[in-house]
Amino acid sequence: MHFPLLLAVLAVFGLTGSASAATLAVTTTNDTVAADGQCSLREAITAANLDTAFNGCAAGSGADIVVLAAGEYRIDRAGAGEDANSTGDLDVRSSLTIQGAGADVTRIRGDRNDRVFDLAMPGAGQPVAVTITGVTIRNGDGIFGGAILAAAGASLVVSGCSIVNNTAAQGAGIASDGSLEVVNSAFHANAADNGGALWISGGPATLRNVTFDSNTSTGSGSVAVFNAPAILNNVTMTLNIADSDLDDFGDGALEVNANVSISNSIVARNIDLSLGGSSLVNPDCLVGMNGSLASAGHNIIGNIGTVCVLGGAQPGDQVGNAAQPINPLLQPFAVYGGTVETQPPTWASPALERGSPAAAGLPGACEADDARGISRPQGSRCDIGAAELDDLIFRDGFDPPLP
Repeated sequence: MHFPLLLAVLAVFGLTGSASAATLAVTTTNDTVAADGQCSLREAITAANLDTAFNGCAAGSGADIVVLAAGEYRIDRAGAGEDANSTGDLDVRSSLTIQGAGADVTRIRGDRNDRVFDLAMPGAGQPVAVTITGVTIRNGDGIFGGAILAAAGASLVVSGCSIVNNTAAQGAGIASDGSLEVVNSAFHANAADNGGALWISGGPATLRNVTFDSNTSTGSGSVAVFNAPAILNNVTMTLNIADSDLDDFGDGALEVNANVSISNSIVARNIDLSLGGSSLVNPDCLVGMNGSLASAGHNIIGNIGTVCVLGGAQPGDQVGNAAQPINPLLQPFAVYGGTVETQPPTWASPALERGSPAAAGLPGACEADDARGISRPQGSRCDIGAAELDDLIFRDGFDPPLP
């Protein structure tokens, strides 16, 4: 990315901060609060919260940048429910950026006794704007938000991250009551009662180039519950499981209770473990009385079920049903270059070169790059979902078909 463009992007997301903003380098992977000459992640956040030097960390100043090298940062100071960033989750009370070296090498790990990040507005002053980039966040647990809880008024951007193996009652990956943008990221094996990966109650929310795989909910929304407006573009949702407790209460990878727009996205091969008959099995989506799932074009909905309507369906949409579901024929969830997991299409996929033909930046267009930074399109048109098939040999159909 050219430097002037990078500055423009940073300014949009509020990452440039003031001229006095500090860069705080974390020097230990231990979750310490001690005058030991080291700067832990927890201590760096406290220095940013207070705009003062704290133990081994330099003083924060404005919208700080906390830099993490490769390594595993275990968050294990016992004491859930504390809000001064001394124990339990990491309490972020000021605007900052947490910048890892890549989700494949920088990991922040909870201990299952509390969530990992708690983002809230300070008692007075400006709302908190937080960006988290280039990390894996795993093993958090909370009532709302296992990995991240963002309070009303907070603004959160998650970019280039993997959110893995977190648990919660609502929104095991992220529970957001503020504005949320998730870009070039993956959610895997998170589990909640509702909203296996996401619980959106404030909004607006924007998801771009995001992959959801193997998330579960005992109720509805194995991927997400949208109680606030959202825009989804180039999103992939497969093999997520609703009604995982088999009690016939729970539907869909998506539960939509607000106005949600979807384009160039795959919602297919998800699972609903309801056992009470075909009318109760709705694996891909559920639209509530106050919700609408509106097509902005070029989607694959594998099984529309009986409780979901794709509003404004267009000729470029592919919509299956229980009798004739659509298999998107994707590659397994794994790292295919880049730093986060994706599921590119196979050469036989109905997603291949079926995305919007509009130029990047125009309404309904695919994202200019995929979740790994691969430019779109790789063929004559972009592919539906979070990842392009960038092996042009396979685009010619010389690999064998999947079983």
